[in-house]
Amino acid sequence: MKYIVHIDLNAFFAQVEMNRHPEFVGKPLAVGGDTARSVVSTANYAARKFGVGSGMPISQALRLCPSLVVVPGDFSEYARQSRLFFRAVRLYVPTIEMASIDECYGDATDFLNGLSEGKIHDKLFDLQMGLLERTGLKCSIGLGPNKFLAKMGSDMKKPLGITLLLTQREVRERLWPLPIRNMYGIGKKTYPRLEEIGIATIGDLANTGLKECRDLLGSMFDWLVAEANGAGSDILDLSSFDPKSCSSDVTLPADTTDYEEIKTHLVSCAKEVGRELRDHGKVTRTICVKLRDSSFRTISKRSTINEFIDSDEDVAFQALRIFDGFYDDRPLRLVGVAAEDCMDREDAVSRPYQMTLGEAAAKGGGGK
Repeated sequence: MKYIVHIDLNAFFAQVEMNRHPEFVGKPLAVGGDTARSVVSTANYAARKFGVGSGMPISQALRLCPSLVVVPGDFSEYARQSRLFFRAVRLYVPTIEMASIDECYGDATDFLNGLSEGKIHDKLFDLQMGLLERTGLKCSIGLGPNKFLAKMGSDMKKPLGITLLLTQREVRERLWPLPIRNMYGIGKKTYPRLEEIGIATIGDLANTGLKECRDLLGSMFDWLVAEANGAGSDILDLSSFDPKSCSSDVTLPADTTDYEEIKTHLVSCAKEVGRELRDHGKVTRTICVKLRDSSFRTISKRSTINEFIDSDEDVAFQALRIFDGFYDDRPLRLVGVAAEDCMDREDAVSRPYQMTLGEAAAKGGGGK
């Protein structure tokens, strides 16, 4: 049997903000926009006690919790912290599949092989505490023989929960009593209709023979019933750690034409791109710069060079060269840098440089 873990950062964006601003610890906090028309991206657990949740308008959140601290999102920083956290995960569980910016699946078979269930829990606790010590970020962990059970397990106890769903007894005792709305794969529009026909819990779905349920779920019926009984895939998609592009962007504090300020942000983005290239063992010859102006119009320009690069300095140099070549002094609200057509460093070393058709045309090549 494989051991599949699902590692889920707890209220990730809010955690980052509380780590950056210790004065927010213990206070209800939401990450969102800086206007009443914005929506909540993430709320910490103190805010959730008041009913504040993701996707809620900030104005509604403030009515529910007048003392709510609202922090504008810093998604460039969240992406950086995510990379640091999952880089730390790979020190313990090297084979992982990124599910989103704040969660992953991992094949923990070698990590946990030969341990009793009690020892498995202890080792996962050591993993959890090791990640907290290295990164300052709390996570919940679910463990099962497949991705579905691992995902369901990590959702059962937050924050800092550990849940094992390894046996059919654990499926019956821990999974089946949960409301059907809590089942991964059952959407917000589907669960009320299931409840209407008597499918109130995951156990009800696992044991149903209702024709109305089959008609409602259609082609997904057999698969969802199988998952409710503990089935699921144990195959990880590793492509999330073989990126063909790396990017970083930042929304500026205010629209600006200040060259030095824009340059500072571009260099910061370039450093993130360079770091991500090296993390993944990648190099690139193509750098792209993205700009968004005050009217929300986005423009970008890319350039392909002769040499493969992965250093912060080279990426920043190319990004600034591109920027200087097409920026027209309009006020900017966002800048970004990307490395495209990335390839493994080993492949690039053994691959001779070949001029593209566009480069040949620019140089007047092609013969007569």
